[in-house]
Amino acid sequence: MRPLRWSDLFALFFDPRVPLAFLVGSLALGVAGSAAYALLTDLLGVSRQAQGGIVLGAVLVLLFATGLLRQAVLLWVARRTPGQLRVPPAEQVVPQRALVLPVGLNDPGPERRILEHHVRNATLRHCWLVVSAEVQGSAKLSNLRQWLAEQNVDAHTLKISDPFSLAESYDAASEAIRAAGVLRDALPVAVDITGGTAVMSVGLALAAREHGVEIHYYPAIYSRSGALKPGSADAPMVAAYVAPKGKGP
Repeated sequence: MRPLRWSDLFALFFDPRVPLAFLVGSLALGVAGSAAYALLTDLLGVSRQAQGGIVLGAVLVLLFATGLLRQAVLLWVARRTPGQLRVPPAEQVVPQRALVLPVGLNDPGPERRILEHHVRNATLRHCWLVVSAEVQGSAKLSNLRQWLAEQNVDAHTLKISDPFSLAESYDAASEAIRAAGVLRDALPVAVDITGGTAVMSVGLALAAREHGVEIHYYPAIYSRSGALKPGSADAPMVAAYVAPKGKGP
């Protein structure tokens, strides 16, 4: 339980759900307002011009205070709400002709933003979507496949029965990488480990390392509830470069 702050106590005097405190607060404001008005009339008099000046001044003060409060709220929100993550150009992935990508249940997820990066300049030609049984019949997967078709990208779906099986994810990614290797327009191929379960990500990363292809990751921002904020990063990034077999150190 967090400690009770002075602002919390002060707010009680202006909360109609707390009748006694609200009554005290209202009376206090009324007395303060009457006293302030009496001081102003003593200084300016009680003529119509003075009364009009007091009313006009009160309105201007209210507008000024409202403007200050608005700016304060905007600054507070800006400080608490993270902006778009900027991936350094040297760490951004180069759009690939083929991509292996797991698809998770969360909608929206990072998949669409990742694919948008790779279809730039009509680069992406093939995409292997690794999906669990729960995702296979989802509207999310159907929409992704439809969008890929509109971008002239061949979408291949690889189903795994258990999204928490390391071996199944590894085998699916390996199958996709081997398939890309025999297609004339599917190289280079990369593996993006964003999306799906953590076990799926590990399985895909192991397959990518085994076959010597790049591993990518989308560093998205998530809300407190775990929902992805679409477009929260400007590009996917290279998580690890794996040198082809026989060419490493």
